[in-house]
Amino acid sequence: MISNKVKRNIWLTLTIVGGAIIVSRVIDVLTGGEWWQLLSSVCIFLVSLKCFLSYRKAVKEGNMFGHIDPLKGDRQK
Repeated sequence: MISNKVKRNIWLTLTIVGGAIIVSRVIDVLTGGEWWQLLSSVCIFLVSLKCFLSYRKAVKEGNMFGHIDPLKGDRQK
């Protein structure tokens, strides 16, 4: 079983890579590239950021091995 701390670190890496890709796509669009590539890069970045923040919150709350659904909104219990 993979801990939430490891999953958090994986999503952090993907978020950083996604940010670098966005910078690359912005430069590409400014030099005449396709706008939809930038849009899809932003969407992927936002999903990875949401997952990272969900796992970060779980780790801060002490949930190291419990189940998390990172794409669902925060619900009050």
